[in-house]
Amino acid sequence: MSDRVDDVINNPAYDMLGGYHIFLRRMLIPIIIILIALLVWTITESYISSSLTRKVVTAVITGLSLGPVTNFDRGVAEWLRRRNKV
Repeated sequence: MSDRVDDVINNPAYDMLGGYHIFLRRMLIPIIIILIALLVWTITESYISSSLTRKVVTAVITGLSLGPVTNFDRGVAEWLRRRNKV
């Protein structure tokens, strides 16, 4: 396990943002997903009265937003990589 961690830490591909990119990925993606879930839960509160239905709708919409959030992260990483090459 420590070899994998050493490979990631010593890999120059992950050296974007001064080495904080790994930390930001691991922290921001779950925080963004949780914020999306809370936002959906709050928005659906006035439209859906059943708690179970609201939980299902929140889970589905949050699950569907996982792809765009990870693609946004990948896009930011590619943008940073291109910006550093210039």
